[in-house]
Amino acid sequence: MQKQPDVVAGVDMGATHIRFCLQTGDGTVIHCEKQRTSEVISSGVVIGVTEMINAQLQHFQVRCRGLMMGFPALVGKDKRTIISTPNLPLQATELFDLAGKLEDALSCPVEFSRDVNLQLSFDVVQHNLQQQQVLAAYLGTGMGFAIWLNGAPWTGAHGVAGELGHIPQGDMTRHCGCGNTGCLETVCSGIALKRWYEQQPREYAIGEIFTVARDEPFVQQLLAHAARAIATSINLFDPDAVILGGGVMDMDAFPRETLIAGIKQHLRRPLPYEAVRFITASSSAFNGAQGAATLARCQFMSSPCAAPAPAVHG
Repeated sequence: MQKQPDVVAGVDMGATHIRFCLQTGDGTVIHCEKQRTSEVISSGVVIGVTEMINAQLQHFQVRCRGLMMGFPALVGKDKRTIISTPNLPLQATELFDLAGKLEDALSCPVEFSRDVNLQLSFDVVQHNLQQQQVLAAYLGTGMGFAIWLNGAPWTGAHGVAGELGHIPQGDMTRHCGCGNTGCLETVCSGIALKRWYEQQPREYAIGEIFTVARDEPFVQQLLAHAARAIATSINLFDPDAVILGGGVMDMDAFPRETLIAGIKQHLRRPLPYEAVRFITASSSAFNGAQGAATLARCQFMSSPCAAPAPAVHG
């Protein structure tokens, strides 16, 4: 019987959609697809994810050597324990030993990651920054933030490092989704921007905020909050580069250069002010899943983390 070729799987599970990619040992992406999360997990996470992956393994006649799966959640240092998933409709019973259950179902090793680390991994590889020190700020629904040190995402002593959105530099009268008051995300996030937009009728769509309402005090304050927070992280870590992206930064006419100027205003001189570089994140919908597959390839196939080949979308 002919041996099946080896691949790894990357899954990026969001509240609305779950994205999935298969990648070969040389980094070629042979398949990517997107499905609604509610449909995939309707019969349970283990059954849904297993069926989704196995269907493509059978289609391509390949064998899975490992799965890396990302969640919008806190993930433990062991890369197997999901600590909190406030934005996913998952029960505690489903989360218990989820990695072990998936390993039994797929017959391959499984690890979990915070979703923002998957995006970071993709961007680092795309820009050939693997051997550099990199920070990434993804201003989207929240203030996503991730750290790349020593050739891999840095997750801290307990697996939860990089929660820039939850430093106490926000509105101290407002509760954050994490349960604390005054987090940065209460004033600097897509959620905060949407809340401000909906406070009164507007004559423009929310996607036109930076075209029509860029000079509004709240919008200017959001940019100032982001600049100070990102500058603080740069002064603390002294990175080679900072990746800037996320859904808010992808909006039409987002003032990226204004944000960078605001960040540099607060940087320590002469360094890191004179040396740090700012890089625009890629905004493809499959970045997280491809980043997951790349990490899986490095972890489970001992392959160099080179840039993957273009994806084939399903």
